[in-house]
Amino acid sequence: MANTQFTYEPIYSVLAHIYDTLMEDVNYEDWADYIDQLIQEHAPDAKNILELACGTGSVSLLLDDLDFYNLTSTDVSPTMIEKAREKAIKKGANVTFKTMDFLNIDLREEFDLVFMVFDSLNYLHSEEEILKLHDQVARVIKPGGYFIYDFTTPRNSRKAIEYLHNEEGVSPNHYRYYRTSDFDAKENIHINEFEIEQLDKQHKNIEQRFVEVHRQKIYTLDQVLSIAEKTDFQIQGYYKGFTLQKADNRSLRITMVLQWQKTQ
Repeated sequence: MANTQFTYEPIYSVLAHIYDTLMEDVNYEDWADYIDQLIQEHAPDAKNILELACGTGSVSLLLDDLDFYNLTSTDVSPTMIEKAREKAIKKGANVTFKTMDFLNIDLREEFDLVFMVFDSLNYLHSEEEILKLHDQVARVIKPGGYFIYDFTTPRNSRKAIEYLHNEEGVSPNHYRYYRTSDFDAKENIHINEFEIEQLDKQHKNIEQRFVEVHRQKIYTLDQVLSIAEKTDFQIQGYYKGFTLQKADNRSLRITMVLQWQKTQ
């Protein structure tokens, strides 16, 4: 039997192997439909689309099914991108997947619209990082282009720990996981810790053990609006859930729609 001591790994490295199992209750079709709805509402002529923090590519692959968008999707995790490419090959999709940090976007193309979903913004723990993200997007977006992203709020975290804490499961590719979830309301930090065990093919013996600790900074609507107003983007809307209804301080998940106003 291999060494079964826990080793700490960077986020979305080992977790990438179980990510689709972990997210199997997420309705990605609704998510893709919502992004498409926002595009049609605000930027109906947008065709060249960039996704940041794409994970294993589920949303972009569904948008690709519409046969309208040219999609480039990026994620900082090489393993996530590897999984996304495998899914794209299986589907015969035309999405271009690249490993890339969204705080260092190294692309020469310009895009009509950039989007980033599933509270990836919450992995940025300071106003400076969020402003840097907007600056990076401005480098690759066309004048008048749109930036769409969502984030979760403290109210969401207080509710989420009720079903995320002590979650466990087994993936088809021989991994078992156990998640603990906690929300520090004083610091507004949501911590998800995953203990991941790689099993043998018979699912009897543990070959390796890993730990990934995910720390997200949880923001209020007012905080994100204040930061967005300091950028060269103009706020075109902020919506609650998967609707076109204006978000408020009780909203659990908020989606921002910004338009870049090129400075002279």
